[in-house]
Amino acid sequence: MLLYPRNHYQKVYHPWTWAPLPILAASAPLFAEGYDVKLIDANVEPDWMRLLVEESRDALLLGISCMTGPQIHFALEAAKAVRDAGLKLPIIWGGYHPSILPEQTSLNRYVDAVVRGQGELTLLELAGRLSQGEDFTDIHGLTFTRDGETVSTPSRPVEDINNFPRLPYEKLDNPQQYLNSMHVGTRVINYVSSQGCPARCQFCAEPLVYGRRWKAYTPDRVLSDLEFLQSFLGVNGIMYFDSTYFVNERRAREISEKMVERDMKFGWAANARAPQLGKFSEETFDVLKRSGLWAFLVGAESGSETQLETMQKDIEPGDILEAARVASRHGINISYSFIVGFPGETEAEVEETWTVMEKVSKIVGEYNSQLHFYAPTPGNALYDRAVELGLQGPGSLEEWARFTTVSGQLPWMSGDFQNRMKQREFYMVYGYPSEWVRRRAAKSPMRRAYVSLASSLSSARCRHHYWGLPVDWWLLRGVRGAVSSD
Repeated sequence: MLLYPRNHYQKVYHPWTWAPLPILAASAPLFAEGYDVKLIDANVEPDWMRLLVEESRDALLLGISCMTGPQIHFALEAAKAVRDAGLKLPIIWGGYHPSILPEQTSLNRYVDAVVRGQGELTLLELAGRLSQGEDFTDIHGLTFTRDGETVSTPSRPVEDINNFPRLPYEKLDNPQQYLNSMHVGTRVINYVSSQGCPARCQFCAEPLVYGRRWKAYTPDRVLSDLEFLQSFLGVNGIMYFDSTYFVNERRAREISEKMVERDMKFGWAANARAPQLGKFSEETFDVLKRSGLWAFLVGAESGSETQLETMQKDIEPGDILEAARVASRHGINISYSFIVGFPGETEAEVEETWTVMEKVSKIVGEYNSQLHFYAPTPGNALYDRAVELGLQGPGSLEEWARFTTVSGQLPWMSGDFQNRMKQREFYMVYGYPSEWVRRRAAKSPMRRAYVSLASSLSSARCRHHYWGLPVDWWLLRGVRGAVSSD
């Protein structure tokens, strides 16, 4: 039994539904060895708790994958429900958060063991021992607490992911529900072609879990997987969920060349680091576009050179702008994510980020970025700095389940700051309206009128860089709900 807990507290959060890749990856070797594995995605199964308890009655083990955030809350609810039903099967936790804090996680009464890092082979070996009634405490890659003593066995070497079976999308309940209609295509699904990331960013979990190692499928393996998704689900678009797809330019080019050779009609988008794009050859850009690349997804994070250095992003603001120029020159979309509210970040540094965001919008002709507030990830230098500035770091798994940055639990991030950032982004969204905004405006006369008014007011603010007295923001937000339901 493998559970992927809900990602968000709200029942309806996002217009797209993505396949639960973590439990698909964990289950693939188990299926290949003949185990009967039940996969539950709590994000799409309305009665997931009851189903989990019923299916766990005859299960060998319950595996739960979760990240820092709401998933911990729902994972604990799930484990408690299983125990309250009188079920004694081992409850095994894995994923990013348990891998970062394995000792703390293992102390919880609803955790029998933690699988650290790459978990496919560890979970497979664990299932084998349990099925034979054998002791598992010497399996590499585990952390567990027994009789008050916490033990971490030696780490398991990272395996070449090409040795793992294909992700078993066909084992999901109703795989069709994970097809999405969006820019990339009308039948888009998520897929991952690599594991880990070589970057050392100090706000991210990847370096902690995979030690800056990057393992990738070969081009032939990727093409085989894409052909399966195309034949099984009629997929015509792929959202690569790789932490970073373009680490190896030759590999990326070869995948695209093979897609073109096989006349595969796919749209796709993938994560990239800004400096990579400035180094690609013209031939690479040409074949990427011909293979259906719709957009580069770039984690810029900040426009402040000081903040980029602090987080060890290993890029400069100029790289962000150059990536936008290069992508635009080749007719490929580019979308950025930025973060504000880093521990110790000054107002001047926040303004530098907005300056870069506006420059990018002018280069590409629209605002196609996403603004996020800093969310602490334990185990890195930025988290330590946050604690120095007054963050009360959770000391147990239960406390992490209650921890949220949305409610203003970061001492330096006031509600006024968050409101100002949201107002500024609103003005950018309508001051530099994207294709998505324009397309939504075309759906009804009321929406057209709303977007026209919002764009006129926001454009004026962007031209004059005036963000005070946001009466228009309050009024426009007040009527947006009525307009959206039109």
